[in-house]
Amino acid sequence: MTKQYLDVIFTPPPTPNGGLHVGHLSGPYLRADLNRRLLEAVGSPAVHASHIDSYQTYVARKARQFGKDTYEFRDEMSALIRSDFRRFGVHFDQVVDNTADDYRKYLASGLIELFGNARAIRLPEFVAEDTRYGAVESFVSGTCPNCLQRAYINVCEQCGNPMDLPRALSPVEESTGCTEFSEIDDSPLPTVLVIDDQDVSWLQGWHLEVDSDNPALVKFIDELEPSRVTLTFRSDYGYEVAPGRVVNPWFDIFFAHCYAVGQALGLPTDISFAEFRRELAAAETRPCVTYYFGFDNSYYYSVLFPLLARILDVPRMIPTTLKANRFLRINGSKVSSSRGNVVWAHDLAWRYSTMSLRGALARVSPELAELDFREDMLTQPSSWPSPSVSARPIFDNPATLTGKNFRATLERMACPDRFSVAELLSRIDNAVTFAESEHAYGAERVELMGMVAHLRAVLEI
Repeated sequence: MTKQYLDVIFTPPPTPNGGLHVGHLSGPYLRADLNRRLLEAVGSPAVHASHIDSYQTYVARKARQFGKDTYEFRDEMSALIRSDFRRFGVHFDQVVDNTADDYRKYLASGLIELFGNARAIRLPEFVAEDTRYGAVESFVSGTCPNCLQRAYINVCEQCGNPMDLPRALSPVEESTGCTEFSEIDDSPLPTVLVIDDQDVSWLQGWHLEVDSDNPALVKFIDELEPSRVTLTFRSDYGYEVAPGRVVNPWFDIFFAHCYAVGQALGLPTDISFAEFRRELAAAETRPCVTYYFGFDNSYYYSVLFPLLARILDVPRMIPTTLKANRFLRINGSKVSSSRGNVVWAHDLAWRYSTMSLRGALARVSPELAELDFREDMLTQPSSWPSPSVSARPIFDNPATLTGKNFRATLERMACPDRFSVAELLSRIDNAVTFAESEHAYGAERVELMGMVAHLRAVLEI
């Protein structure tokens, strides 16, 4: 399979305020990793890219709770996250260090352009008793007017809708318990990015053309309304853009995506954003961007990031495929570390093999619906043949018509717009069932079992 484009698959950068849990891994990370591995198996070039979300205010908040230095805590949790990924076999081809000097200079150059855009405006911002911090992110919580879920100010983690302070019900400053807020108008930089009716119209039109396999996401975009996204805010932790002021880390995430694409295409590490834009437009290899993400982050991946790509004139960063998953459940409730309903990745990794972990979580990957995880799933034996790297010649060049059809199905399924973990497992199950049935003749049986054995080795499930 040859092509003049490169599939670049992005997953959300985890926040280093703790390790990963099974909800994280069963959703975007395992889905993207399996997609990337299947693409590689059928000979299609692809890159799985991500980074660690170093600048979130939740890092400082959690560090204070543990009485630790914020930067030491961030580094400790980043190491734990990387270890969790390794133990679950999730591999990244491109990892951006958003704390590196070259990247920070690149980010600064991109933010200068963004701050100069007509949509970036300066408005008074809300503060409560502790005026060092804006009424956003982990500093303030409120009840979402859309779904009535309690969430931090920015975007509701339950329904994905934007929620600034004026929209929130019963907002409270987390550190003081204060419920009285006032406006301050002293920012030297834009405070919000405006998404207006024309932007909404463009997004809804674009979404009709983009590949999306989640009906809830289609509904989310169809009901989209104009909004304002916090661009910079008062804080003593984050990527500082002025004394006591940081940029909303979700904007950093978009720029990190661009930087990762540049690195995948072999561009210098000390590139500016303007240079990246020119090089990307001229590149012979076109990146096709796929976003894997949890539904709670739909606003960022299906609204903010595509719009930023349009605003900043990098059309090749507009995603071609959106893969939003629902939430994993334990004991009938959504996985949530804040509510104590959680199974941590590192608690499982030392007791079970990587293949057992990946295989069980693949079975309950909540692609389109919320599914339940039970630890006893990890001890259920697989009916598939044992993994075999020596079976690759059979997989690459099947001789029987059945084997050729199976291979062709996998090639089609590997395309991100068509990829589904559930469908992949179903096809493999069916191949094994057919191979073990009386309807398969000898050569078919041997070939299909060999192909599945190779797939197990490649996918590690």
